Amino acid sequence: MDYNYSLIQSELRNKICHDCLNQELIGLQDEQEKLLQLLRLCTLFGESNSILIIGPPASGKTMLIRSAINKLRDTEDVADKYSQVNLNGLIQVDDKLALISIGEQLGVEDVRDRSIKSFGETFAYILESYKNGNPKKGSIIFILDVFDLFTRHRNQALLYNLFEVCQSAKVSVLVIGVTCRLDVLELLEKRVKSRFSHRQIYLLYAPSFDQYVAVFKSLLKIEGKGHKPSQTKSWNNHIEKLANDGSVNDILRRLFDYSKDLRLLKNLLVTPVCLIHESHPNIVPDDIIKSCKHIVKDYTVLLLQGVSVLELSLIIAMKHLSDKRRTTTFTFEMVYQEYMQFILYKSQLVEKFPKPVIFKAYERLIDMALIKPTNHPHKRLQKEYWQMSLLVQPTQIAEALQKYPNCPTSVMQWALNPIHS
Repeated sequence: MDYNYSLIQSELRNKICHDCLNQELIGLQDEQEKLLQLLRLCTLFGESNSILIIGPPASGKTMLIRSAINKLRDTEDVADKYSQVNLNGLIQVDDKLALISIGEQLGVEDVRDRSIKSFGETFAYILESYKNGNPKKGSIIFILDVFDLFTRHRNQALLYNLFEVCQSAKVSVLVIGVTCRLDVLELLEKRVKSRFSHRQIYLLYAPSFDQYVAVFKSLLKIEGKGHKPSQTKSWNNHIEKLANDGSVNDILRRLFDYSKDLRLLKNLLVTPVCLIHESHPNIVPDDIIKSCKHIVKDYTVLLLQGVSVLELSLIIAMKHLSDKRRTTTFTFEMVYQEYMQFILYKSQLVEKFPKPVIFKAYERLIDMALIKPTNHPHKRLQKEYWQMSLLVQPTQIAEALQKYPNCPTSVMQWALNPIHS
């Protein structure tokens, strides 16, 4: 099939890098409709309002806002009927900086010269100047990212004035606060809280694996614009086969279990999309596998690659203890006895260490959080007798051994073949 590769690559890059994602695939259509309704009331009918969007990191808060605004633009002729002001609690750390940013984004240039005035007077001046300079552009959408940090501003003047304007008829505004804190309302002063509409959207939804795979396919499929129908059908059929490939499906499952953050999924696809060329016409499973190795690092494996041979040997002893006794707990004395069996069996090949040195290595594993106490040990109980559990999986040990620099052959063999007493 003779594709237009530059057009395909441009379209897929736009999807991956500019949040062009079908929101229905991740189950936020109800929340999108709720926010879209408020946007319409503000931009089309001049109704002011305020709302908080609350959810953990990577739950889709910013994407929800962008998709709702994009949908508003696509369905309604509102491009010249509103202005958008973006504030961030990490950047506008006080009300003066916030005022200057609001003025600049609304095209009011002399805000800095009026900084000696009170906050309320300067804010009213900005809104009046904007209204007089933009008679057709009456509505303003304020988006306050990291909303909880704005509650730390002195007297919460910015929030008070924004919510106050929502209750007046001077300018139609929609204030959208974005935060991760569930207790954000408790951070508002009484006079600010009384002016807030108490509208809230909670994004606690987590996509299923089927929806996650659907997003994967949506990001890689092309639309009909600029392509022949046969080309579009052929490419999209190829993406369906790619998503159903066993190795690709395993990688998607691994990413899904690791994090349901769609940004990580997009990062996975950046390299494969960039590889699309006449000499490499299709995305193949090997592209996905290689990309996954670059973006997903198992830091436990990396940590194991940096431990000493003695510490690695103790980890192997703990693994064998778990396999033999079918228990996840052990003490230092148990690990020491298991390790000494290995030393006696390979006495000619392995360097011997005194017990205090071995215990020091054991303590270092505790400090690195590779092992931990199963419960809070009694103060008088010696550390040698603490009940511990191993926080490393057998697959991680095997992977670390393969990548461990100059790993002694005897240690490698012991890991694979435990010594039976």
